[in-house]
Amino acid sequence: MNNFKHVPKYPVQTLSKALDILTYIRDNPSSEGVTLTEVSSALGIGKSGVHRLLDTLMAYDFIEKINGVSPAYRLGWGLFNAGNAVPKQHTLNGANYMPLIEKLCNTFLETVNLGILNNYETIIICKMEPAVMLRTNTRVGEREPAYATALGKLFMTNFSEEEIENYFNKTEMQKLAVNTITDREKMRQALEIIQKQDYAIDNEEYVDGMICVAMPIRDFSGNIAAGISVSGPSKRMTNEKVSKIKPLLKDACSEISEFLGFTKD
Repeated sequence: MNNFKHVPKYPVQTLSKALDILTYIRDNPSSEGVTLTEVSSALGIGKSGVHRLLDTLMAYDFIEKINGVSPAYRLGWGLFNAGNAVPKQHTLNGANYMPLIEKLCNTFLETVNLGILNNYETIIICKMEPAVMLRTNTRVGEREPAYATALGKLFMTNFSEEEIENYFNKTEMQKLAVNTITDREKMRQALEIIQKQDYAIDNEEYVDGMICVAMPIRDFSGNIAAGISVSGPSKRMTNEKVSKIKPLLKDACSEISEFLGFTKD
């Protein structure tokens, strides 16, 4: 059996062998397929057993047979169609992100937002605030300019060169706070740094006196599907506190990314 995360309490040997065969053919991709003998030798399963399992998998179109001097087998389109249903069952919803957002908020007593990108702007779809007097004034559903926010700059690192140019041409980058970046070249440099470190900081770029750190949530294709940010007043969001936030924020984003099918090479 493969070394997967979950170890079954009641393993079904026949099913395990069938899945081992699928995994072997997946890991040895070839348009010419693999032979029954190759599968039998690699997995230590008798040829008659391999033949019966392959025949059953063919009935579900998970495997297809290539007829020739020495018949071979490759993955079938039925498996592809089954796999295509997975993303539809793994989408962002409160059940998979609310506990993590609540944990971040309660741990650091700062505002935590989850945002997505829409029409070159960040939209806050979930927000949790701590029970403290001074906090951010963002609202669920609020649109924020990408260039001036930590979440927005994360999304911009996902843009193609054409999309970056289009964004610059359509967006008037106004001075919103003391440190807002309004120069295109400086923004490009900032995005390069963000892409390398895989997190973004809004250091009083959107609202004076407010600092925000954000990290990406990636989907199965590797694209940034959403992001989570932790923000608060600069007197509380010190470098030391941001350093403590980053590992837990990374863990939260990684957990949701894994749910969405992202795997890091």
